[in-house]
Amino acid sequence: METSRLTVITGAAQGLGAAIAKGLAAPDRTLVLLDRSPAVKDVADALGAECRQAVGHVVDLGDGEAVTALTGFLTEEYGRCDILVNNAALSPKAPDGTRLDLADIPVEQWEQVLAVNLTAAFRLCAWALPLMKNQGWGRIVNMSSRAGRMYVPQAGAHYAATKAALIGFTRTVAGEGGPYGVTANCVAPGRIETPLTNGNPSGAAMGAAFVSQTPAARMGRPDEVSAAVEYLVSERAGFVTGAVIDVNGGVLG
Repeated sequence: METSRLTVITGAAQGLGAAIAKGLAAPDRTLVLLDRSPAVKDVADALGAECRQAVGHVVDLGDGEAVTALTGFLTEEYGRCDILVNNAALSPKAPDGTRLDLADIPVEQWEQVLAVNLTAAFRLCAWALPLMKNQGWGRIVNMSSRAGRMYVPQAGAHYAATKAALIGFTRTVAGEGGPYGVTANCVAPGRIETPLTNGNPSGAAMGAAFVSQTPAARMGRPDEVSAAVEYLVSERAGFVTGAVIDVNGGVLG
């Protein structure tokens, strides 16, 4: 095994993605952090001392040509991929921060959400899986959601559809990668305290509704989600594949 495992994390500029990047930073890893926000470079700079290398790339994951160009560059630059975490996602809301009803979702927005939340994961897995098979080792984690497991009143149909689709997609990737030492799993968070959730105009009401339905009686923390990802990409999780780990305080779908 190479001394540095290439670890690619999408949506890493803030919130869960930044927490996952921090959790996966280690001396034997090279972090490649992707996001459409330039802040991803700041996250990489902050983690550089904790791993062999950390670099942030600004990329619109909904742009297929941009993703193809990026994966081509990564193959040329590193020639491998050991860990892939597909975390980037869009969840458009109405102006007041509430869910968009189905009839109010423009087709263009539906397609954009699918492109970022689902098709980007497909593109990156299609790039990474052959490399992992060739190496005889790999870890893929796709970030689903409580909204992909059950009806969530706050989630739009486009967001929920992509998060449910990721679960089926991941199980197929697990089936393909299993004989080669490659695992693929999902993490499905509930409502987590992040700048995105806290900045939502309806965030306080949504948070209170979640807490009232949750055995843990609180919202989750980003580091608690990161801990699940850290386990799934570890050597100890080699016999865990095609699974969904719910990090939601005990809410049952």
